[in-house]
Amino acid sequence: LCSSFGDAATLRRYVFIHRLCDATYCNYHGIPQLSADQSSCSCICDSNTNWQGGRCETCEPPAKDPAVHGGNCDECEYDGQFVRNDPTACFQCTIQDHCSNHADQVVADATNTGCLCSCSNRWSGSDCSVCGSEYAASPPGECNECAVGFVNVASTGLPTCTACTIATHCSGNANSVTSAGGLATQCDCDCSNKWSSSDCSVCATGYDPASDCATCDVGYVSVSPLTVNCVQCDIATDCGGNAHSVTTTPDRTACLCFRSPGHIGASASAGGLATRCDCDCSNKWSSSDCSACAASDPASDYATWVVGYMAVSPLTVNCVQCDIATDCGGNAHSVTTTPDRTACLCFCSPGYIGASCSSCGPTGPNGYIEEAGQYIQCTIPTRCTPTGTDVVTADNGVCVCNCKDQWVGDKCDSCPVRLEQTSCDKCAVGYINYPTCDQCNVIDHCSGHATSVTSDPANKFCTDCVCTNSWTGSSCDSCAAIYTQADCDQCAEGHFAYDVCTLCTVKDHCSNHASTVVPNSQKTKCDCTCNHAWTGDSCDICPPGIDPATDCAQCLVGYIGFPNCVKCNIATNCNNNADSVTSSPDFLSCQCDCRNMWSGATCSQCNSQFDGADCDVCASGHTGYNICDLCTIADHCENHASAVTPVPDPNPTSCTCTCRNHWELPDCLTCPPQFGGSDCDTCGIHRINYPTCTLCTVNDDCSNH
Repeated sequence: LCSSFGDAATLRRYVFIHRLCDATYCNYHGIPQLSADQSSCSCICDSNTNWQGGRCETCEPPAKDPAVHGGNCDECEYDGQFVRNDPTACFQCTIQDHCSNHADQVVADATNTGCLCSCSNRWSGSDCSVCGSEYAASPPGECNECAVGFVNVASTGLPTCTACTIATHCSGNANSVTSAGGLATQCDCDCSNKWSSSDCSVCATGYDPASDCATCDVGYVSVSPLTVNCVQCDIATDCGGNAHSVTTTPDRTACLCFRSPGHIGASASAGGLATRCDCDCSNKWSSSDCSACAASDPASDYATWVVGYMAVSPLTVNCVQCDIATDCGGNAHSVTTTPDRTACLCFCSPGYIGASCSSCGPTGPNGYIEEAGQYIQCTIPTRCTPTGTDVVTADNGVCVCNCKDQWVGDKCDSCPVRLEQTSCDKCAVGYINYPTCDQCNVIDHCSGHATSVTSDPANKFCTDCVCTNSWTGSSCDSCAAIYTQADCDQCAEGHFAYDVCTLCTVKDHCSNHASTVVPNSQKTKCDCTCNHAWTGDSCDICPPGIDPATDCAQCLVGYIGFPNCVKCNIATNCNNNADSVTSSPDFLSCQCDCRNMWSGATCSQCNSQFDGADCDVCASGHTGYNICDLCTIADHCENHASAVTPVPDPNPTSCTCTCRNHWELPDCLTCPPQFGGSDCDTCGIHRINYPTCTLCTVNDDCSNH
């Protein structure tokens, strides 16, 4: 093996370099690389972080300080103003570069991969480059004023711009609408037809709003093109003062006068003034103005005789009044005429019958009774209401009415309460089975589970029970399974919130994170028995430090001590002597990734070959951090030294031998040719006088002979 490397020293350097050139040499932040001649070690730092330096030992700003960020050098620092957009670079967010110079503030986002702009004025978009069409983007607007055609509706603060529309701002009565923009609060309407005012809501006097203010209103006429004028009709001007009122023709082209009595013509100026009209009266009307009438009926335009008169000759000759003495033999209490006015109609006195009351009436059915010395006939009009079918004379001398349907009473004027009171021929509401008309009641017809009940429209069945509690069905005899069956007034077992009574389930009320669920004692909500470490009324909270992905059954990575999971901490669990810390696979203890050459479960041990405040240098007498071999005469000086020490360096990488006798540095491996012996302590061949060891020569020592 020595022959392959030339000598033992080269071999030792090879072994040393190979032992040194590993992940620890690059502080676990890069890949170690041997040089081509295998005489030195270098590091290629991790491209996904910001570690730099010959041994990847430096975290360059603006990356976060690894000492306070779990040993990482892969996030950006500086008060949330820096973000990274490639694996190795952090750059600062600025309003000019990332917010189009239209922001009040910019910070890094939560993932430190982008910038978040707080846009100024009404700018929008992720980079504040968008100014909505309703705002003016160019100076002097700077997106804080309205664009032309928009108005500001905000009373304070930044403007809120809305588009001017004919419908909204001009009452729908404009040809066009716009605005000056800026901070204008009113739109400019170009009103159509004869509309006016700032919002085109006023129709000019004389014009009809119902025609879009485009034609003259009633009482006005157009005397010139519509765009010029509509003139009001006037009694004095347009009717000569001789009309009681005036309006316009339907086409609004002329005034229409309603003439005063005695005046004719379309207007006073259209004809002469008359002083008397000559009337040709119709029928039996008379007088100069046909206002008087003979004894005939005004309701028939006096073309027939009045009630109480009859025709005894053609109508044009005479109408004779009916008379009790003449036409009823004096035996009637009143007289009128038949509907056709051709005969007198007598109302006979009691005991008399016949068209002219000339006969005496019988007793018995429809007969007569005696009252106050007079005979009085029993008739429906005189003795019964119209609800009677007939009337008879009873043996006791009274008139008895036979009633229709279910009417009762001496005059058939009473209807029992169970019947409809107007006709008495069907059951009243709330009663059924005509003619008995039994009353609906909650006991018989609603199973005793209702506050009220009525009948159907045909009064054949008792329906419309107003059920109590949560009873259902036409007779309130059904109680859903979600309610207690005794009186249907509480939620059934396992249900809550009467009268909705929802079933408590682990899925719906405990987020599927419970072993059991029951209603609380008041049945107002569900009480869950949460699985594992889930908490909250609905078992929807997994406490900090516990992993919800494991059904909240074990600590998160980096935490230990379930269920009271505590985060592993470099200071607490690793004596502040670790680059990072995580939890063990069983989450029972913390596992430290010790910094430098600290060792032990809690990085509390610095082995004897190491030293320094952070176990970051070799101990006295040792060399080659982070191996720190003990310098020995046997291993480093070929057993040819009187003493050995590390080279004088804060972090020595080799040993210094104090060679014994005449052995030569650096490792006391070589004995110069003038010396010899097993310990280089005698003169070599052909040499004398140790320790000068002069070379014997023919010339000097043999006189050249």
